[in-house]
Amino acid sequence: KGLATILLLASRFQQVAAFQSTSLLFSASTRGTNHLYAAKLEPERLCSLAKDFLRNKNAAGRGDTNLDPVFEMCSPDVDLYGLKGDNVRPGFISFFQKYERLHHELIDEPVVVGPTTVQYSFIKTWIDGNEEEKVWKSIDPEKPRNKVERLSFNEEGMLITVSVVEADDVLN
Repeated sequence: KGLATILLLASRFQQVAAFQSTSLLFSASTRGTNHLYAAKLEPERLCSLAKDFLRNKNAAGRGDTNLDPVFEMCSPDVDLYGLKGDNVRPGFISFFQKYERLHHELIDEPVVVGPTTVQYSFIKTWIDGNEEEKVWKSIDPEKPRNKVERLSFNEEGMLITVSVVEADDVLN
């Protein structure tokens, strides 16, 4: 178990180091040309977009709004948890109808793992059909489970992929 944790941390370190190297090269190659384009790939921007996505999902889960703010974050060719094309909107709405009062809480702050990709561990809660609160943890040593939500964005800051993956899965 200790070795698995060490290997996971080493893998995350390698991913972050690879991103930082790519980010530095990208920044150097765009200096003096298109600062707006380079700024959109800043780690702070990616983390902010991820938190916006969570806020929008949680607002819909509470019933404060519908899912339109989530859909407005999506590129036309988004892959939203495996939903694509014409299936995105009805599929995601159906998911929220099935999981009443769906709420996501960050376990850790989002971590940038690629030039346009961020991920975070989370706890998901909802009310089931028997009016009981259910809890699902993306990182749960008792299960064992070691998952994260991973979001990838295009250059304009629009979502292109949202998925729940193993924390140590290699970026595509």
